[in-house]
This record gives sequence, structure tokens and C-alpha cells, in this order.
Amino acid sequence: MRPPANRPYPATAARIAAAVAFATLATFATGQIGGPAATVLPGLAAVPKPPADLRLPGPDPRDCGTTRYAALCAKGRWSQFARMEVTLKAGAFSGTYTMERPDNGEILTTYDERTPRGRRGGEVLLLSDDAFAYRTREQLPTDDDILDYMLSAPNMAMQLVAVLLDEGVLGGPADVTGRVAIAAGSDTQYIRTESPTTAALYGPPWRVTGTIHPDDGGRLSFALRFTFRPVHRDGRLAQGRTQTIELAGHVSFAGRRPAMPDSLDLVGWKIVRGGAPLPAASTLAQARSSVGR
Repeated sequence: MRPPANRPYPATAARIAAAVAFATLATFATGQIGGPAATVLPGLAAVPKPPADLRLPGPDPRDCGTTRYAALCAKGRWSQFARMEVTLKAGAFSGTYTMERPDNGEILTTYDERTPRGRRGGEVLLLSDDAFAYRTREQLPTDDDILDYMLSAPNMAMQLVAVLLDEGVLGGPADVTGRVAIAAGSDTQYIRTESPTTAALYGPPWRVTGTIHPDDGGRLSFALRFTFRPVHRDGRLAQGRTQTIELAGHVSFAGRRPAMPDSLDLVGWKIVRGGAPLPAASTLAQARSSVGR
């Protein structure tokens, strides 16, 4: 039954009672009907500046970490390789990368990338913390940006392989004594690869399938198919979209040589130290001498 027309509904009566109570309190507090006068707000200069980090407390799932909430990153045994060669295919893009890391700390990296629009490639040899040699036919940025420009893609491709093998094998390289089927994934964790100035995120849900097995010369050969949800530049997952990357190649952990040979041909290479070009060298021995090694 509806209430009489001259009586408000219960919810309306509650609102009226609350309004009357507020007006009564305001009258006692200010001596006037209608509440206190408006307060003048401070100028913007008086407002405290917000903190630099506006993220909510707790771990960011897009950052590397050790908890089940953090992104998976290449920090384990599979990232400690002596040499890796990997070919990455994603749609019309393909890239082949190699990296060798001798015991003396030098690192030799090559890259060859192809798209329908063209091709780029080159070689980089890290000689010390502040010196390197390189060659390429590309038009490069300034010397300050060369390393990141040339090495970001190879480094991040190999980090991705290391993470996927770590998740897929659930053991170390020494545990691969025969053909191992790989099947792994996550519905919650990101995968993150990074260089000093660049990072790539692969969003959940992601899945990897494939195989890895021993090959000639102590190498392990792998072939992986990786499906993931892409991530926008602002860190948001792309809803309703998935992408697939195929990775195949070889990785070695034993037989790391003490150093690259002194006779390594560097004719046509450029040598940079501390951002400044150095005279050309025809061999690695000469390049080492010019940078003080």
C-alpha cells in the first residue's frame, strides 16, 4: 500500500531530518542560518607538491622482484651463458642476434634485423667500462647513444629467452640431458626485459611451448613459441589482443674462452672511449692498447 499523499516516503523523511539537524547545528555554531561563510582557499603556491612517486603502496607488477606479484626477469642461471645465438620472428619482422662473453669481461654482439621497410645490422665489441668498438652501415645517433641503439634489441631478446627457458625447464642448463618439452605460462605475472634506457613488457596471460635439447659442441638448441598480451607505452594491458613471437637458436654455458683473440680483425671498425673517437685499429690487440688494456 502506498503511504498517504501528505506524508513523505521514509527515505525522503530521513533526508529532511538530516537537513534540519545540519541547519540547527550550523545556527548554534555561527549564530546565523545556513552554516558558516565560505573559506578562502590558499593559492596554488601554498599547496604542497605531490610526491615524485604516485604509485600505490606495495609492489608494482611491472617491476622485477622476488615475489609472486613481481614481473619475471632474467636474473637466474639461464642468463649466465657464455654464448647465445637467437633468431626472433614476430609477424613480418625477423632479427638474428649473437652474443659471446669471454672470461676477461669483453662482450661481442652482432645483430641483423629485417622488416618490409628495410634492414639494419652491425657489430659491437665492449672493450671496457668506457670503451667499445663498432661497425655498421646504418646512420647512427651521437656516440653517447650508440650503445643503447645497437645493443638494446639483442640484449632484450636474449633476456626473453633466458626467462622463458628458466620457466619452461624448471631447472638449470645442466639438467637438460635429453630432449625436454617446454610448456609454461602465467595468468598474473608480467615478463620484463630491459636495457639501461629501454624496457619491454609482455603481459599476462602468456604461454610458451617448445623444446630444448643437447646439440653439437656442448650447445643446447631451443625452439620456442611465445604468446602474450601486448602492453601499451603507459603500462596498460592491451585488452582483447594477443601477439606471438617465435624464438629459435643455440646457447652455450661451458667452454667459455679466456678472451677474444688478439688477431680479431677490426679493419673498418670505429673505436670510442668516454664518448670520444680514438684512432682506428686493425686488430683487437691494437684496440686494447689504444684504450689502455
